Amino acid sequence: MEILLTIFYVVIFCLLISKLSFFKEIPISSYWIIMLFGVKVIISILITMIYTYYYTDRITADVFKYFDDSKILFDSIKSNPIDFIQLLFGLDFNTAYFHEQYYSKMGYWYRINNSNFLSDTHIMIRFNMFIRLFSFGFYHVHNVFINFVALVGLIAIYKAFLPFFEATKKLLFLVICFIPSLLFWGSGLLKEGVIIFALGFFLIHFFKLLESFKLSKSWLKSWVFLFVTALLMLFTKVSVMVALIPCLIGYAVYKKTTFTAFYSYLATVFMLIAISFLMVFFTEDYNPFSVLINKQQDFIYLVEKVDVGSAINQPKFNTISDVFLFMPEALINVLLRPFLWESYSIFTLFSALENSLFLMLIVVVLFFRKKSIAHPSIFYFCLLYAIVSAIIIGLTTPIMGAIVRYKIFTSLFLLIALLMLLDVEKLKNSWFFTIFKK
Repeated sequence: MEILLTIFYVVIFCLLISKLSFFKEIPISSYWIIMLFGVKVIISILITMIYTYYYTDRITADVFKYFDDSKILFDSIKSNPIDFIQLLFGLDFNTAYFHEQYYSKMGYWYRINNSNFLSDTHIMIRFNMFIRLFSFGFYHVHNVFINFVALVGLIAIYKAFLPFFEATKKLLFLVICFIPSLLFWGSGLLKEGVIIFALGFFLIHFFKLLESFKLSKSWLKSWVFLFVTALLMLFTKVSVMVALIPCLIGYAVYKKTTFTAFYSYLATVFMLIAISFLMVFFTEDYNPFSVLINKQQDFIYLVEKVDVGSAINQPKFNTISDVFLFMPEALINVLLRPFLWESYSIFTLFSALENSLFLMLIVVVLFFRKKSIAHPSIFYFCLLYAIVSAIIIGLTTPIMGAIVRYKIFTSLFLLIALLMLLDVEKLKNSWFFTIFKK
């Protein structure tokens, strides 16, 4: 029954891909998109097998724990449908009642450490709770749904950047959709699928709004999309939204002033650093430096509490100077590690191989670099996101296994930035390609 139902939903989504205008408005054949969807579903099955037969502790596996917790909430539909509606839409105002009836029975509704006021578990539990209406509790059906959500997000990210890559449209599609780590982690029943979806539509409507501030239906629609997708990112993975903030401000400064792209982003960075220092005097707990320090100490507490095989020897931050002194090492940990000799599992091995490919690509870009960038504002947008997100991840995450997964969006924006620098025609006419033509 699970196999038949899974195949049924795969067919339904393939038909939607071939029919919906959303997928037809790009210069990529529907067959390529269906193939990508199929690859993602196959990878999701592979991930499920890895966490079933290799990492056998189901209780701690992200791919299972949100799914399992969602059953407790979903079962409310049988006994109290009103509770089900309230739980699904977050209208659980009677906290004591819902805690006693549902949350206390769940393993991951409450986080072990919760220094932040946002939780990244509730969205995924509610997502699985909703999909149970269609899945009858069959796990692989959830895999199909999350992969369609992630696929829509990937196409949205592609659409957002497409106007800036007229000469390399198909290459941009390959870069966005087939980054190994993004393809892998974005195919499991994980929060990454929801983040990809939210990020894609956020970028589409942000760039659209910056082109025109005229009051209209489309203007209002874009603001609604921005608000909803920003909330989704905040409540799913707040660091993704935080890393976007300097990029968004920098791009807005560039579009609405006479500054060059470089100075727009540079001024934004200095302004945000100055504001961060000022916030230290006004709020002790919620200034950016305190949040980073608390988050890092949460992770160190987790390392001490749980036997983590990939822990990084990272000093505990106590002051702002500690944060700044560790930034260079944080960048190295995220952008270059794990090295091949540090691979202790299949996940870190693949990440190490991907890092090696990145280094090779950087060398290629250095040799075949464009004389001028067509859209420098987008180049600095992507580069700044990669740097800021790498700093946040590197400072707050002393676990190599977690860094491997968290940095997938860092890799995405870094690759897009490198693609903007690469002179594809020059590369095609190089001696390297000439040898293969012969």
